[in-house]
Amino acid sequence: MSLPGLDLTQPSGEKEFVPAPPTQITVGKGSEWRFEVAFGTVVRVKLLTGTAELFGTELAPSQTYTFTGTKAAIYTWHGCMLEVSAGESYATPDSLAPGGGNGSSNSHETPTTGGRGLGAGGCQSEYTAEETPMVEYANVHFALETLRRQAKAQGRDGPRVLLLGSEDAGKTSLAKILTAYATKVGRQPVVVNLDPTEGMLSVPGTLTATAFRTMIDVEEGWGSSPMSGPSAVPVKVPLVYFYPMASPLEAEGSVYKAIVSRLAVSVMGRMAEDEDVRETGIIVDTPGILSQSKAGNVDVIKHIVTEFAITTILVLGSERLYSAMMKEFDNKPTASASAVASDERISVIKLSKSGGCVDRDAAFRKAVRESQIRTYFFGDQIPSAASGALPLLAASSKNVTLSPHAQQLDLNALSIYNYTIATPEEDEDEYDPASFGTESFLPGGGNEADSSQNQQKQEDSSATSVLPGFGGAPSSATAETGSGANVPLKKMLPPAPTGLANSLLAITHAPTTASVADVRDASIMGFLYVADVNNERGKIQVLAPVGGRVPPRALVWGKKWPGEVVGLVG
Repeated sequence: MSLPGLDLTQPSGEKEFVPAPPTQITVGKGSEWRFEVAFGTVVRVKLLTGTAELFGTELAPSQTYTFTGTKAAIYTWHGCMLEVSAGESYATPDSLAPGGGNGSSNSHETPTTGGRGLGAGGCQSEYTAEETPMVEYANVHFALETLRRQAKAQGRDGPRVLLLGSEDAGKTSLAKILTAYATKVGRQPVVVNLDPTEGMLSVPGTLTATAFRTMIDVEEGWGSSPMSGPSAVPVKVPLVYFYPMASPLEAEGSVYKAIVSRLAVSVMGRMAEDEDVRETGIIVDTPGILSQSKAGNVDVIKHIVTEFAITTILVLGSERLYSAMMKEFDNKPTASASAVASDERISVIKLSKSGGCVDRDAAFRKAVRESQIRTYFFGDQIPSAASGALPLLAASSKNVTLSPHAQQLDLNALSIYNYTIATPEEDEDEYDPASFGTESFLPGGGNEADSSQNQQKQEDSSATSVLPGFGGAPSSATAETGSGANVPLKKMLPPAPTGLANSLLAITHAPTTASVADVRDASIMGFLYVADVNNERGKIQVLAPVGGRVPPRALVWGKKWPGEVVGLVG
C-alpha cells in the first residue's frame, strides 16, 4: 500500500516465495537419486522417462508425487529422467520445523514454515549415487522366493525373516523393499513392526502386524490405516498393541516380551488360516537398540526368534552383531512345530548398509512422531498433485482433512492404567496426585482393593478379540506372564495428574473389569488425545477420531512414550 501524500510503497515484512523452474535430473542405470525434504517444505517429483522405484514401489510415469518431512531415495534399474519442482510451503508448529522445538508450550503457539534447502525443488540435500546395495537386496528377494516355492512344495510355512542392525542402518527401508517386491509378484507377506519409536500404520508407541496384499503408498511410506476419507492406494488393516515405552529393555524386557508373544500368537494364527500368508511368510523389523552391547539384548532377540519361529536373520552393516548372531543362531533348528520333521534351520546373512542411510537427529525423530499423531487425528492437509490425475473418489491420501470429535468424559467412569516402571531419566520426586487415593488413608490402605481387582479374571471374550484372520491361543510365554502379580501396570485414581493433558490414551479391547495382565495383552481399538484436565469438575476433554460414545474399555496412558504432544489443538 502507498503512504498518504508520498506515493511510496510500504516495504512488506514478508517476501513472497516465487518457486524456481522445475529441474530435470537424469539418473543413470543402476543408480539412485537421494533427497531430504524438511517439514514445512513441499517437493514434487515426476517420472518423465524410463522406470524408477522408491523403496521397491514402482513410480507411475508422468505422475506427480508430493514429499515433505522425508529422507528417501529413488532407484532405477535401466535409467530414468525425473522432474523435481518446489511446492508451496505450509505452516507447521516449531516442533515440526527444522531444529525442532524446545518442548515448551510457547514453542508450539506460533506456526513457522520449514527451511527450504538449496537443492533441486528446495531439498535440503539431494545428489545422485552410483554405488548402491540394491542388487544385493534384490538377490535376497529372489532367494526368499526360492524358499517360498520350496516350502510350498514340502507343505511347510514360508520364510520368517528378522531384520537386525543399528539405528539408521536401513532396516525399515529394506523391509519396504522386500515387501514391495513380494506384493509385485502376487505374494502377501505379513510385516511386523517391533520398534515402538516408529509407528507403522499407527502412532508411535505401538507394535503392529499387517498383511500386505497391495502396493505400498509412495508418498505415505507404508500407506494409511483405515480412515473416514478416500485413498488412492487401498488402506491396510493393522493389528495394534500398545507399548508406551521407547526401549524394549524397560522392566528387564518383561512387558515387551509379553506383548511380542501375544503379537506372535496372532501372526502365527493368521498364517495357519490364510494360505497366501502361509506361503509368503513374515518380515520382522526391530529397534536399533537391540544391536547395542546392552544387558538383555540377546535375551530379547532370542525371544523374538523363538516366538516367530524365525528362519532367516538379516544383519545390516554390523560385523560385531553379525558375529554374535552367527555364534548364537546359525544352522540351529527353528522353533517351528515342523522343524524336526523338515530339518528346518536358521540362516544368518550379513548385508551391506546403504550409503544413503543418514543419521536422524532427535529433533527430526520428534517431528516425525508428532506428524504421525497429528495425521491420525486431523489427516494430511498437504495438497497433492497426484489427486488431480485421479478420479474424485480416489483422491490422494495427501489431501485428506479429518475432523476429530471433541467431548468431555467423567474421570470416575474411566478405567485408566499407567505403567509404573521407573527410569533414571525420570524425577523420582515427581508429584502425582493420582497416587494419593482416599482409600490409602483408611485403615489397611487401598492396596488390598487394588490387589483383589488385579486378580479378577477376564470374562468378556471381546478382550482378546483381534482383527479377522488374527487369532490363536496364548503361547507358553504369555501363559507364564499371565498373572498380574508382576505386571507393572496400575489403575489411576482421581484426581488425575496434570501430566495427563496433551498425551494419548489407548483404548484397548479389554473390559474395565479385566486384570492388569489382560489389559497389557489386549489389542488396541484406537486412541484418544487428552486436550485438558479439570480435576475440580472431575472431567477431561478428549479428541476422538470418530464421533459417538467412547467404548467402555480399559484405557492405557502413553505417559512415557510417545509422551507429551503439545500444540495438537489450539
